[in-house]
Amino acid sequence: MEIRPFNSDDLKGIYEIEHSAFDVGPYNIDEIIEMVFSKDAFTLVATDSDEYIGYVTAVPLNEYEVDIESIAVIPKYQGRHLGDSLLDSIEEIIKKKGYKKSVLEVREKNYVAINFYLKHGYVKSEFLKNYYCIPYKGSKNAFRMVKSL
Repeated sequence: MEIRPFNSDDLKGIYEIEHSAFDVGPYNIDEIIEMVFSKDAFTLVATDSDEYIGYVTAVPLNEYEVDIESIAVIPKYQGRHLGDSLLDSIEEIIKKKGYKKSVLEVREKNYVAINFYLKHGYVKSEFLKNYYCIPYKGSKNAFRMVKSL
């Protein structure tokens, strides 16, 4: 298994990860392109042999804060600490670049993801009513979570 910086040849792989990992509201290819090519974005991909198995993208909000825009792991690799490795790796890059805070949004009923972020030192900072367009388990709401780096 390898975690490495994104290159443009990885777009199809990221698309496949998104659509494998998320039942509701995965990014389409245009949204992925906008995200990974946005100014100063940091994207890492995880591969195992020739298979794309996970990725994470962080996008600066300002000179102090970065948004973890997306993190995803394909189902057969979930529960094997790949998400931990991806998040730790992107946070290390963010810190080295001088950012002080990481923020993210997570669906209010995505308890697995919320617990994952809590385990990594994130705290709920804000409730976002109707944040998402597509409901998940009957809710469009989200939490904003933050972590000081």
